[in-house]
Amino acid sequence: MSQSTIFARASGGGRAGVAVFRISGPMARHALVQLTGKSCRPRYAERVRVAAPDGAYIDDGLALLFPGPASFTGDDVVELQLHGSYAVEQRLYAALQDLGCHLAEPGAFTLRAFANGKLDLTQAEGLAALLEAETALQHRQAVDQLRGGLRQKAEAWRRELTSAMAALDAAVDFPDEEDVDEVIAERAAPIVGDLSQSISTILAGTVKARRILDGVTLALIGPPNAGKSSLFNRLVDEERAIVSETAGTTRDVVSATIDFFGHRLTLKDTAGIRSETPSAIEAEGIERARAAGEGADLRLLCWPSGPLPMPTWMEDLAREGDIEVRTQADRISMPSRAHVQVSIHDPSSVMSLQDVIRKRLDALASPGLAPTARQQDELQAAERALEDFSVAAERAPEAGAEALRLAARALERLTGRIAPDDVLDDIFSSFCIGK
Repeated sequence: MSQSTIFARASGGGRAGVAVFRISGPMARHALVQLTGKSCRPRYAERVRVAAPDGAYIDDGLALLFPGPASFTGDDVVELQLHGSYAVEQRLYAALQDLGCHLAEPGAFTLRAFANGKLDLTQAEGLAALLEAETALQHRQAVDQLRGGLRQKAEAWRRELTSAMAALDAAVDFPDEEDVDEVIAERAAPIVGDLSQSISTILAGTVKARRILDGVTLALIGPPNAGKSSLFNRLVDEERAIVSETAGTTRDVVSATIDFFGHRLTLKDTAGIRSETPSAIEAEGIERARAAGEGADLRLLCWPSGPLPMPTWMEDLAREGDIEVRTQADRISMPSRAHVQVSIHDPSSVMSLQDVIRKRLDALASPGLAPTARQQDELQAAERALEDFSVAAERAPEAGAEALRLAARALERLTGRIAPDDVLDDIFSSFCIGK
């Protein structure tokens, strides 16, 4: 159990009809009695009058007691639901500090839940992702982590590794009773092969999972007056980019982030690209357009509909996966299977383009169990150790056993059984105060 008692506002900041204040630690019940004069029945909301230790009135509201270890943090937890005003908050904080409680740092409550075994490190990362989730797919991925999807796999892998290490250690320690080569071939090697394959399967989806977490970037690139800004405005359903018949109106990259069929999609409208530039300002805009295009996950190559073919410089700029869009199809329509025709005045053509984009996004990004760089690093470390097992075991059984131990340590770091302070600081500092 934790030694200090911490508190913070658990609901959003600012003025609100109701604000939730959380207190966690060994003095939580004492603070409840001192502030309200009641001990409260566990897990039942009770109407209370909240006052400072000197009797000064603070507010009326509701109090709930969650005794440890059956609470979010594993400690005794008290929640006070009071009016969400700055004055109430400041007076409550002063009263709690007078009682010896401490204002919580960001992520302090979740860190205690981790320290008390209520969450493992992958679940804590899932909770952080859930708090930041903006789309349905981000929510789905975060919930899978929070429910322990990766933790359960890691624990199953570790049990298998323990079994393989035990068999190998027994063969090494008792060579008269066990044939070492037979144990490696018949007991350890099949387990290691299955584990390596299972981890590789998870790793194969990490790039797509990371795009769910971070979002996907789509850039609209093409020559001046290709209808990029008009199409951008229609896709984001907002007049964000300036639209004009004058060539070179867009000089800088205009961005907007939207929820696109569950994907977090950042669209970038760029300056028109052309081989000859009349001004230094437009030249800078073109360079920024090229940079935005190079850094985008997906691109729309926009070229006005009509008989003119795509210019050579655009063909040179194209890369695999680009979507060729013939814009302004209401002016001249030239059907072709090689591109998507769209007119901002024709909702059905815009919907057709959206459908094409959605299918590309589904191929680029999909929910997975290991979306963070830290998780991927630990899984890759375990995979490398398992790949080293066969060669190491042939050299010496002890070396094979050490390779398995390295894989097990990587899985322990993954779930937080081994957790360096700098890793914990990096993860839990990303939480808001009160969580």
